[in-house]
Amino acid sequence: MNLFAFVLIFKFCSISAVSIFIDILKSKSIENGVMFHCQNLSKVVFNQKVFCANNIKITSLKTELNFTNIGYFGHSKLGFIVDASCTSWYSIFEIIDKRFFKRSYTWLIYTNNLITTSNTLSKYPIEINSDFIVIKKSGGNNFFYLYEVFNNGFYTHGSFVVEYLGYWNQKLYANQIIRTNLTGVVLKCAVVVLDPIVNQTFEHYLEYTKPGVIVDSLHKLKFYTLIKYLENMYNYRYRLQRTNSWGYLRNGSFDGVVGALQRREADIGGTPVFFRSDRAKFIDYVAPTWQSRPCFILRHPKYPGGFYSIYTRPLTAEVWFCILALLALSGSVMCVMFNIKALKTTGDDKDSSSSMAFLFIFSAISQQGTTLTRGSTSMKIVIFITFIFTLNLYQYYNATVVSTLLREPPKSIRNLKDLLNSDLKAGVEDVLYNKDFFKRTKDPIALELFYRKIVTSRHYNFLEPEYGMRLVKRGGFAYHVDSITAYRIMKRSFSEREICDAHEIHLYPPQNMAAVLQKDSPYREHVTVGIRKIFESGLMHRLKSIWDEPKPPCVRTPDSSIFSVNLREFSMALVILAVGILFAVFILVGEILTYRYQKKKITFCN
Repeated sequence: MNLFAFVLIFKFCSISAVSIFIDILKSKSIENGVMFHCQNLSKVVFNQKVFCANNIKITSLKTELNFTNIGYFGHSKLGFIVDASCTSWYSIFEIIDKRFFKRSYTWLIYTNNLITTSNTLSKYPIEINSDFIVIKKSGGNNFFYLYEVFNNGFYTHGSFVVEYLGYWNQKLYANQIIRTNLTGVVLKCAVVVLDPIVNQTFEHYLEYTKPGVIVDSLHKLKFYTLIKYLENMYNYRYRLQRTNSWGYLRNGSFDGVVGALQRREADIGGTPVFFRSDRAKFIDYVAPTWQSRPCFILRHPKYPGGFYSIYTRPLTAEVWFCILALLALSGSVMCVMFNIKALKTTGDDKDSSSSMAFLFIFSAISQQGTTLTRGSTSMKIVIFITFIFTLNLYQYYNATVVSTLLREPPKSIRNLKDLLNSDLKAGVEDVLYNKDFFKRTKDPIALELFYRKIVTSRHYNFLEPEYGMRLVKRGGFAYHVDSITAYRIMKRSFSEREICDAHEIHLYPPQNMAAVLQKDSPYREHVTVGIRKIFESGLMHRLKSIWDEPKPPCVRTPDSSIFSVNLREFSMALVILAVGILFAVFILVGEILTYRYQKKKITFCN
């Protein structure tokens, strides 16, 4: 059984007083204790017997001992009983660690003067998460009044509250009081806002910005709307502070929201924060809220291998080599047949050169026919079979190229490694958590992507959402941004076809965010329970449906505006034509120069 201690400091306690202590301690499951007393030994022994008879074990120490010996107790739950009639009974509050003022530690203050005792207790940080009970004896020996005392904001200019809890008359009669009214306490609230605020105050910006505007991808103003519900639930107010960081280490200390909470410059975070172990040492994560889904948004290219692959993809490299080998074999057989005199018949063409044979092969591939006529049956068979082969090849190849241009492209870029190996350029939203990720990550693929495509010797691709999504719309660019921000821009500026092309790749999994408070904040229970109630009531779902932009729907219809071939996709055919024309011009110039050179040579000889 765990050792639960309670500390007793009293000068004289009647049997009735001991009985009320026993009833309260049993109701709180405290079975072991330490008694600090200011009475003679016989009374201490007598009270120990009474406690022991009720299964509460007591160790006695005199109050004359040095109180610094009780600065630490290695237990998660303690009970303290203090008799306010002892001399300097309140000195224990000046010495003992303030963490013992929390709700998990019970204090029972026995007094004859409620007002004087309350005034004394109001000088100490007895916060709203404490468990202090003042026991006041009435006129009769067996009747005691019970009061709860706490300050609803010792460090936030709150008020000291004394509430009637119940009474004891041979039996404990106590009410269960829920401390939901903070009576207007003002909490300092640090909010992250990166967007420029023009022609309005910070408070007006937070209060009156409507859903649908471009706002910071993690903040989105919906969390501020969420904590406004808490304000109304518990009757407190906010004093807003603006910051431009969620909290990252700078020169050994945190900045932004985390730094403000750590230095107690703020009481509550007005922006949700990612779960991180280094931050958890200095702040309290009290309740998860929702996920953030940053990812790479890109228009998946039709031809990840380049536009030239439109004309090579229908056939593999092995098939292309086989086709070339067969055509070369057919042309070689034709050359051999041209030179066999036994195959020549009356009326055959005079041109029997090898160039004529390969010109025939080229005309067959191009489906242009040929002027080649031969009377030999074997040559006719070669010509016929060559035309049949090229006809089938042409029909299959042509149909495949056209269907490739018109059909929905396959999604070949499915993960970060595929993106790294593709021809796409990449950029990242210019916010601190993205930069911090690349500083801390040990993922080799993410680091290689960072140095090859995001921050290079020529480019620094940390971009604003509007510009980054404009590059995505243009094509050939992948932009890492929160999906909610990306969807809002896509809905406003992307066409139907561009939305259908949009594709997502995660740099890291979706991240959970949470509401944050000061370490050991007295308002932790209020915020935690309040957010849970908002979840259960459906308000959280309503906030997400209002503030979060869903992915724009993509209706795939077979109209010509969607299934169209642009000039860029057709460009390789034009390039081939241009190369052929240039090559012909060079040959023409060479022939002209050769002709003139030979003509001059003949003239000189004559």
